[in-house]
Amino acid sequence: MGFDFGGLLRQADEYLRRHFKSKAVRQAEKRRSERQSAEAGRRLKRAALLGGTSGLGIVAVGLAVPLAGPALAGAAGAALLITAGSLARPSRRHGAKGDFSKVELEALPGDAEDWLLARREGLPLDCRPMLDRIFERLGDLQPHLGALPPNGTAAWEARRLLGDHLPGLILSYEALLPSVREADPEVAERLRAGLATLGDALDELCREVCRKPLTSFETHGRFLETRYKDQNLPSSRLE
Repeated sequence: MGFDFGGLLRQADEYLRRHFKSKAVRQAEKRRSERQSAEAGRRLKRAALLGGTSGLGIVAVGLAVPLAGPALAGAAGAALLITAGSLARPSRRHGAKGDFSKVELEALPGDAEDWLLARREGLPLDCRPMLDRIFERLGDLQPHLGALPPNGTAAWEARRLLGDHLPGLILSYEALLPSVREADPEVAERLRAGLATLGDALDELCREVCRKPLTSFETHGRFLETRYKDQNLPSSRLE
């Protein structure tokens, strides 16, 4: 039996390609870690506040109205349950009556990024460049998307793009049997084309987010040109 050196090289190449993390992915994972740390800090702060408030309330009531031991223990247990529940509950606030809150809008890119990172390994290797482009755009959007009016057209388009269209494409691909994916090369091609289209849509969303800041920047530049260009400014001379 001959030794398949070529096959071994192909397997090694595929292993390296699959486990190699591009700069875009490393930055996305770093942002995910920062979000997780920030969320844990918010929950701990909230739990400490609730626990301290509940404890002070029990002590105050106990001093004012002497309670039996079991009743006092029950109150303390309830306070502990409330504190533990606050640790498990996300700190994000949602809009009322179906409104799209600013907090939800700010969280959209990060939520999409977390979701996509969890599924990246299961997607074809040929999709990696398209995924890297999407990760880069999600990183660009995260500190700025919240500047849009929460119930404006652009905000709702961002919600459809990141909350519906992106996961919808990948979930529909994952729903296919592996044998069907392997037998039909057009399946992977359609996935790549869909991811490229989503990348184009994210480019447009980035431009929309920067529309007002760009206008302000251009206005400021024109003001400086009008104010200082071709002006004979006094120069300092050493006598």
